[in-house]
Amino acid sequence: MRVTQSMLSNNMLRNLNTSNSKMGKLQEQLSSGSKLTRPSDDPVASVKGMGYRTTLVKNAQYTRNMNEVNSWLDASDESLGQVGSALQRVQELVTQAANSTNTTDDREKMKKEIEQIREQIKDIANSKIGDNYIFSGTKTTTPLYDKNGFIGGTVEGTTTIATPPGTTTTGAIAFPVTNLDINTGKATDANGNDVQFTTGTDATGNKILLANANTGASQFTLDDNGYPVIQSQSGFSSNVSIELYSGITLDVNSEGYELFQKIDNMMAKVESKLQSGDDAKELVGDLLGGTGSTKDKSGTTIQGAIDLVLEARATVGAKQNRAEMMADRLSSQKISVTKQMSDNEDVDYEESITKLITEESIHRAALSVGGKIIQPTLVDFIN
Repeated sequence: MRVTQSMLSNNMLRNLNTSNSKMGKLQEQLSSGSKLTRPSDDPVASVKGMGYRTTLVKNAQYTRNMNEVNSWLDASDESLGQVGSALQRVQELVTQAANSTNTTDDREKMKKEIEQIREQIKDIANSKIGDNYIFSGTKTTTPLYDKNGFIGGTVEGTTTIATPPGTTTTGAIAFPVTNLDINTGKATDANGNDVQFTTGTDATGNKILLANANTGASQFTLDDNGYPVIQSQSGFSSNVSIELYSGITLDVNSEGYELFQKIDNMMAKVESKLQSGDDAKELVGDLLGGTGSTKDKSGTTIQGAIDLVLEARATVGAKQNRAEMMADRLSSQKISVTKQMSDNEDVDYEESITKLITEESIHRAALSVGGKIIQPTLVDFIN
């Protein structure tokens, strides 16, 4: 086989182009910091890299979700703390009112302060994070209270309910109702007035009470303490859940509807007792409540309401602890995945620089040797 000058030239050019391509790729890796400049460089590593990036994008979103979780929980804890402080002030006032040396005027002043505290608790119940009410369940655009009281339920306390014509009492009924006979509908309100309800039966056979008015009848039931049971609208008792991790969610809201309902009932009872002029012993026994074996779990006493608030704060605190652990987990995941992605894609600078210097040396040697091997032609002498 005859080796021609053309063959030598073509081989040299091809080898020089190959050497140039290798140096160009190494220079591109060094400038970008990544050994994968295109998927074809390493298809397996490229697929892994896309997986790592997807995980990091999710991690960033979960971290943003965590900030939202902390905002809800911190606001709930702060609000419940304010409610607890308000109830402790009520406890102080009732304890002071239980002193038999207080006059009617003294109790009236205390009652006025308690009325303002009750309004303050209602304002706290309508606490918001941005545009979201934090105690309204999934009905985050609706407050628990409006000017008429609880939204979506019967206002407990003194409520105007029209009784049937010809009955003992019409107009306002002061709750709680006592001495209720479910069969006849007869009862006594908090002011000692006889009241008459119409009884009925619901679809499941349970007996209910009807407060009749000219425009029709409104149905309600009474709890064990003689207060109307507020029927929560759909959503008020539902939980707001935020995803913290793949498949892991956390309920960030506190179930405020029932809690604030019980507190408001208790506050109404306090106001009624102070106004009625009951003696000191009855005030202490009925309003302050006890601890230990006599602990009030229904929130009908001041101590019972304080305990309910403390339980709610304890729940919030437990959620805060879990959120903190999840935040640590997200942080660890970010570090781990970032390291894996770096190992998968990042260029080894020492190795790449060494290869580049080697390729440059080879390229220069090829140019030098090629210039000596390829013979000059007549074209070289035209100039």
